[in-house]
Amino acid sequence: MPERAPRSFGGDLLTIGFQIAFVVGVPLLVAAFIGDALDRQLGTAPTLGLVSILLGLAIAALGTFFVLRRYLAANPDQPVSEKARSAGQAWQREIEERERRREEGEDDQ
Repeated sequence: MPERAPRSFGGDLLTIGFQIAFVVGVPLLVAAFIGDALDRQLGTAPTLGLVSILLGLAIAALGTFFVLRRYLAANPDQPVSEKARSAGQAWQREIEERERRREEGEDDQ
């Protein structure tokens, strides 16, 4: 079985997934609990519950932003290498040549 790099893409996605689940789930659960408790105590049926859930959603969105910002800062986009650029250009030339042959009736098939 091949060894996995300590910071593999799949591992990063799993880590981010758990972080976002935590950052979204905890504020929403806490907000729902607090909103329900305030509604019961003050007798304002759904009002404070909805307000607290909206506040929990705002906190969850802010937390998600910070998790993704930290990931993107740690993994910046790498510039395209010359090797990748030349491979892409060779592939494009191959596609253009196949299209030219097909238009002229010189199919490889």
